[in-house]
Amino acid sequence: MKKKRDYKLAILNRVARYGKPIIDIQEKPKIKYYASLPHKHQPVFIIGAPRTGSTILYQLITNYLNVIYIDNLIDIFHKNLFFGFWLSNKIFKNKQHNCFKSYHGSTYKYSGLHAPSECGGFWYRWLPADRHYIAKGEIPNDSLKEIRNNILSIINKFNKPLLFKNMNAGLRMGMISEIFPKAKYIFVKRNPIYCTQSILVTRKCLFNSYNKWWSLMPKNYNKIIKKFPVEQVVNQIYYIEKQIEKDKKLFPENNTLSVNYERLNKEPFNVIDKIKDFAEVNYREDDFSKIKDVVNFQNNRKINQDMFNKIIKEVKKFDWENYKS
Repeated sequence: MKKKRDYKLAILNRVARYGKPIIDIQEKPKIKYYASLPHKHQPVFIIGAPRTGSTILYQLITNYLNVIYIDNLIDIFHKNLFFGFWLSNKIFKNKQHNCFKSYHGSTYKYSGLHAPSECGGFWYRWLPADRHYIAKGEIPNDSLKEIRNNILSIINKFNKPLLFKNMNAGLRMGMISEIFPKAKYIFVKRNPIYCTQSILVTRKCLFNSYNKWWSLMPKNYNKIIKKFPVEQVVNQIYYIEKQIEKDKKLFPENNTLSVNYERLNKEPFNVIDKIKDFAEVNYREDDFSKIKDVVNFQNNRKINQDMFNKIIKEVKKFDWENYKS
């Protein structure tokens, strides 16, 4: 099964690579036409610090609410995103993906081509790959226009909000405000003690070390990286969230919805229902029987007591309500 799946993936990658010139010819006039129409919906971005439950939230929203999203098939065609959406729609139509597993955000090995993808490759066609924070005025207008046309043409073609779960977007709100000044954001937060622990555990799992940086780099990354691991991670979370709190003021007041990791675990139905109203969509499927099985994570200590106490001490140094320290 794995060999067959890998073979299929290799074929699709070759089609995406060598078929691009032909796809471009077919795709460009359609992008131009649909992007010229008035906005039918706004894009919606899931943002926040790493390890806040954003992936499972992304999976729940895309499985149960009537939004469009980038799946693993579309991700292969990230240089021709409009075509990727057309192809995925032809194959899967409005079928649910039923994928509630991931490995640090990646879903392909669990549920294949229709499972939701972060699709960082789409953004890196225009944005720098060596940093994550991008302010207003940093990206050329021609690039902003291309990003806008690619996204808006898809939204208008399928007449549904496009949901992105690419956490870098939380550090690109200044840039996004130039493209979609009425974009919507789902801001996911988690108890910073357990969020810090989870990032440290991820570092250990991926690199066999707590010392190596993983995931989002806030604006002051070059200063944070000089600190010890626990301090690094607490600062990482704090300054990501502080930046989001600052930059969400670039958008209408009601265009950001805060979602709490702990509440998602206790009341997943209520959280999804609130997001449904926020995104102004209907249910794709209202059979929530699987949610009880997939939303069952807990905040427990998973590292030695000494390091856990260091996390608590470091977290207490910051103001997590007003972000003024």
